Amino acid sequence: MSPIDKAAGPKTGKVLLVISEDWFALSHFQPLITTLGGIAREVVVVTRSSGRISEIEALGARVVEFDIKRSSLNPLEQSGTVRKLAKLLEAVAPDVVHVVAMQPMVLAALALRMAPKTRVVMHLTGLGFVGISRGLAAQVIKPAAMMALRGVLRRPDTWLLAENPEDAAYLKKFGVDPGRRVTILPGAGIDPNQFPAREPRDERPVRVAFAGRMIRSKGIEVLAEASRVLRDQGATIAVELYGRTDADNPECIPEARLHAWEAEGLLTWHGHVGDVASIWQTADICVLPSLTREGMPRTVLEAASSQRPLIVTDVPGSRHFVRPGIDGLIVPPNDAVALADAISVVAADPEKRAAMGQAARQRILDGYTIDHVKRGIEDAYSGLLKAPRT
Repeated sequence: MSPIDKAAGPKTGKVLLVISEDWFALSHFQPLITTLGGIAREVVVVTRSSGRISEIEALGARVVEFDIKRSSLNPLEQSGTVRKLAKLLEAVAPDVVHVVAMQPMVLAALALRMAPKTRVVMHLTGLGFVGISRGLAAQVIKPAAMMALRGVLRRPDTWLLAENPEDAAYLKKFGVDPGRRVTILPGAGIDPNQFPAREPRDERPVRVAFAGRMIRSKGIEVLAEASRVLRDQGATIAVELYGRTDADNPECIPEARLHAWEAEGLLTWHGHVGDVASIWQTADICVLPSLTREGMPRTVLEAASSQRPLIVTDVPGSRHFVRPGIDGLIVPPNDAVALADAISVVAADPEKRAAMGQAARQRILDGYTIDHVKRGIEDAYSGLLKAPRT
């Protein structure tokens, strides 16, 4: 897709796109940025810099650096973030504010109370800390967060994008109900040429790969324990972890823990990998043992496009893509023995792995490509821009 990809249908002047981190924008939302470039005369991306701002600008967007402070649960610090965001909204004066992920959505909803009225797109990519944590802090924050979102999304000039129907239903349970102003997107969009079909490997050991952030909610600890179960059973299966730690996330797994697992011989942690597609050239099976709900996990879509079988847990998002016995297997969350058994079953049968990989690739082509996501975004904006202003 070119940096400027002209869309059909209603157009708008300026879209302000709020994404917490520049690397997150680039890893997941390049299709969104380029699609918005065809809908708006100007796209302004508000994000924190890790040194990759120029890559976003190369997509045709203007960038405003802003720290959403996603690691903080301090009410005073977050209230300061809300005030700064409100001033930014007033200064930029966008025609549409498009906010990605739960925490920025809540902060933007509060900021919008102090800023001039504008059309709003809330883009849910999972429920985040507020939605998935059972801790006291999340339970205290949740009612206020839902009230803020409810105040925005009840307006007729707003739209909700979600990556699976259960997340939209979760918000509705708390009264955050946009009615028909909701679109379910098939994830962030996969380029099947960027993640081409890989032929099955005929090498030992069978390699099981996890690609993502090293945080507890992704089930990394369960995967390490499953690796221990496999080792005790005498299986020769290599477990490989790819991805950065996330110090700004309360659930971050310390590097020392990862290195301890390596020293024990349970797995190999490769850290951040720039060329994600290369992971699926050397891995045989994708595993995502999430403890709780996902949006539409990109790592699963990338592995599927690469023609790799999938082993995931029975949580929203993951279970909306994987068809048990067809694309892969689904196991209960937080069950290391069940996860080890599933890995063992798929690893032991090369023909099953090949058939599942082919089915997964076809599922991507049938509904999860960049083009499918682009059409969903364009349809949502078409409805949004035709709605009456409040």
